[in-house]
Amino acid sequence: MSSWRAAGEIAPTYPHPMQTLTLMLMDGSVPRRARGDMDACLAAILEGAENNLRPEPGGRMLYPFGLVMDADGVLRMAAQHDVDYAYDETATAATLYHLADDYRARAAELRCATLAYYVRMKEPSPGDTTPVNVQIRRSTDWQNGTSEPPPGTVDAVAMEVEHQAGCALAVFMPYAWQGPRQEFVVGDLMAVPAKRRIWPDS
Repeated sequence: MSSWRAAGEIAPTYPHPMQTLTLMLMDGSVPRRARGDMDACLAAILEGAENNLRPEPGGRMLYPFGLVMDADGVLRMAAQHDVDYAYDETATAATLYHLADDYRARAAELRCATLAYYVRMKEPSPGDTTPVNVQIRRSTDWQNGTSEPPPGTVDAVAMEVEHQAGCALAVFMPYAWQGPRQEFVVGDLMAVPAKRRIWPDS
């Protein structure tokens, strides 16, 4: 891993993630008018994910969730899909499909939409900017108890953020618990262009 940092106990580690990702986005894939909206959505998602993960290593239910920004710029959590996250192995995939479908139906009312879920991927080396061998974690993985990532892999929060201006990104934040005190730490953000699913014709 290129670098780890202790996650803040109160303040989020990445209060302005789009500023952190600026150097990766010099290709102009994110219009200036979309950056502020995407920044607000990503910051809220990352803070929520850190709060969910921080209390203890492993053994937690890693369910997907969503957040949208409406036409007035207000952030709202997306409604959870009615599935059995504890025991239904298809719950994560079903929820992501349901959320994306709901976003498309409400596209005219929204400015920005985000999907968040948990993945396991190849551990990045210094200088890596593209995630490799990404596999979605299922909400039922909690049944396995504390599950350390196999050597050469790392767990991460994955976020798909899309803006009505016609741009979409997949953003990843690696995380782990390290040391004898099992301190919660997070890695450098990574981002790649993503397929537009909510506003495909923007």
